[in-house]
Amino acid sequence: MYIHWEKELELGNSLIDTQHRILVLLCRKLDIAIKSGASEQTLRWVIIELRKFTEFHFVSEENLMREIGYPAVDEHSLIHSELLSQLDMAVAKIAHHKEFPDDMLFFLNKWLGYHVVHDDLKIAEYARDSEKRPLGEDLYDEYLLTDKSR
Repeated sequence: MYIHWEKELELGNSLIDTQHRILVLLCRKLDIAIKSGASEQTLRWVIIELRKFTEFHFVSEENLMREIGYPAVDEHSLIHSELLSQLDMAVAKIAHHKEFPDDMLFFLNKWLGYHVVHDDLKIAEYARDSEKRPLGEDLYDEYLLTDKSR
């Protein structure tokens, strides 16, 4: 079974948790596209959307790490760079029919689950105790909550 959002994946940072939810949503979207027999073009669009959002998320997460003074930002950024390289290779293989979208989805689901609970959790724990706060931290809930009555 592919990844779905679970409470255990929440890190306690509204911005990062929201982006992680979107990554899970995009993995599920790719899963639905595959299972429904979507056209090759549709699969390509979903894969591009997933790849681009992943890159955006990594930039956002790395900015957060720098803003709070996270000491392992370079190591974490390297992990991100490696995944983006792997994604680019997978996209190229799929485009040349040397790999299936299912293969990429399987890899992403496995990677995302591990990365969030092992690597990103360290950032969340550091952020909770850090005296340095992320820029606009108070805005996260204002803009990311769906219940605007709060």
